[in-house]
Amino acid sequence: MQRQEQQQVQRQQLTQDMLRRLPVLEADRAALVFQLARLSARNKNVAAGSGAIDWIAEAGAGFEARLFAQIEDGSGTEAEKRLQRQLVTALDHRGLLPDTDAALATRFGVEPIDVEAARRALLFLEPTGVGAKDEHDCQYRHAIEQDDPLVLDVFEAIEAGVTDIASRLGITPAEVDRVTRIIATLPKAPLLYEETEHIYPELEVSYSDGMLTTTWFSPTLDAKAVPDRDVKWWQETLNMRAETLQAIWDVIAERQAGWLKGELVLHPLTRKEVAEQIGKHESTVGRAIQRKYVLTEGGMMAWRDFFVRATEQGQSPFMIKRAIAELIRKETSPLSDKALTEELARMDYHVTRRTVANYREALGFGNSRERERQLWKGGQ
Repeated sequence: MQRQEQQQVQRQQLTQDMLRRLPVLEADRAALVFQLARLSARNKNVAAGSGAIDWIAEAGAGFEARLFAQIEDGSGTEAEKRLQRQLVTALDHRGLLPDTDAALATRFGVEPIDVEAARRALLFLEPTGVGAKDEHDCQYRHAIEQDDPLVLDVFEAIEAGVTDIASRLGITPAEVDRVTRIIATLPKAPLLYEETEHIYPELEVSYSDGMLTTTWFSPTLDAKAVPDRDVKWWQETLNMRAETLQAIWDVIAERQAGWLKGELVLHPLTRKEVAEQIGKHESTVGRAIQRKYVLTEGGMMAWRDFFVRATEQGQSPFMIKRAIAELIRKETSPLSDKALTEELARMDYHVTRRTVANYREALGFGNSRERERQLWKGGQ
């Protein structure tokens, strides 16, 4: 009986550990640089290795100190503040605290009720959302701080499963739609550093003298002494992340070698196919390619855009958007969305007019009337 209980505890620990590792696999390079800088700042025996981004590392290095200062200025006993500081060190690379109160209590040798109180205290710190349990909880914290009180009311109504929010809150359906759109844009993680539009690739692929050369920028961690438990966990997790990403990329590079060499063609490739080849679950592949980019001969490209359905030219959104952009750039007179849809069909891209309109807007192009006005102004 005791052996069975021990095995169950071990299985639970393995499950919890895997749940901790998966977000690291999903994280982009910038988020990991931030987290590793935090680790290096509190442990002088480790340092961020290759793949660092200087300004993000600098922000990460001072992150916990800024939170500690806020904790010190707050209320509570020294024991309560100490636990709050410990929870800060347990924040993941997103600034969230997904571990259960029970797990954190065991880790820091306190009672779950103490962890619950310390977690609540973190929610009053800046940036907003620090210490939230998950992305949804973080959005709720941002909803609380909205100037428009309807945002929080609608958020809580949606959370409660209210079917007729407009009637319940005494507002119009148009107001519900407006506020719902605001809720959809609420940050899912604390804003740990100033956001920029710059994209940091996981790797670069260049083509010269008939050969493809790959240079990886994945973040690493260097230990100057015998690593402690946290450092060892991060080293193992980063190694697992790198091995998984490289295995996935090897399949992508083999299938899409033509594109990487500068040819404007993508061959059929699915996540399931990659998963089978590398011995991973399809969902693992899906999580791994999130927010991953590669710098190629043709510019920056998201990994997900290398996955296309089985048609001659590939029906990926990337290829369709590229075709729309080319059609618009070459047009002598503005094409309507219907005309663009017809032109795409001639190129073997079969999509709806609605999809064309969405992709066109995502590319930053106005509709045909707006583009006609721009041409008229340009002619003037």
